[in-house]
Amino acid sequence: MVNTQMTASADALVLQCNEGGNFIKHPPGIYQGVCVDVVDLGMQWTEFQGKRKLVRKLKLVFETEHVTEDGKRGIVAKNFTASLYPNAKLTAFLGQWRGRQIVPGDNVDLKKLPGACCTLVLSHQQSLSGRTYVSIDAVSKATKKVVPSGTYDPAAMRQRIAEWAAKDAAAVQAAPVPQPMPVVAAPLANAPQAVAPAPSKSAAPAAAPAGPSGPAPDFDPEVGF
Repeated sequence: MVNTQMTASADALVLQCNEGGNFIKHPPGIYQGVCVDVVDLGMQWTEFQGKRKLVRKLKLVFETEHVTEDGKRGIVAKNFTASLYPNAKLTAFLGQWRGRQIVPGDNVDLKKLPGACCTLVLSHQQSLSGRTYVSIDAVSKATKKVVPSGTYDPAAMRQRIAEWAAKDAAAVQAAPVPQPMPVVAAPLANAPQAVAPAPSKSAAPAAAPAGPSGPAPDFDPEVGF
């Protein structure tokens, strides 16, 4: 997102373009984290091998052990097509997360993802428009338990997603060349609700401390899905 700041004087108006405002991106590296939300993004247009189709999308949101300058924990997210076909990216991601492959016939209850710990490998990547973003490159079982801090706001996340979708839709409508249907920000009325509802904000300890020679004794690396 590009923010525009304006300063006015008696003789001039000066516009300054700042990429991302004061938002500081999560640093790259390997972090212990915990899933804090699964957001249903609804039906969206996607293109694969030159063909466009509507598919259901979801966003997995994680809170890491990284602490920002304002004392909050780092938040990262990754979007997926809501599919467990063998070649789907979500299938591979969940299989790596739990440490065993997802095979035909397996059922994954996405409502169980919030609260599940993991190890995340993060990097900074650049989009085609030149914007730097945080990429979740890999996931695996956690090596210690991380408890959600309670500061993540699921309602605010959904509000930002709705605003981004509205801006995308406005940009498509303003384009001189006719475009396909814009993103549908909300799920279809009759679509099955396969993702977790927004978790409530509640205070919680930052993390379970590790023992002197490794993870806490009561830590179970199995993620439960």
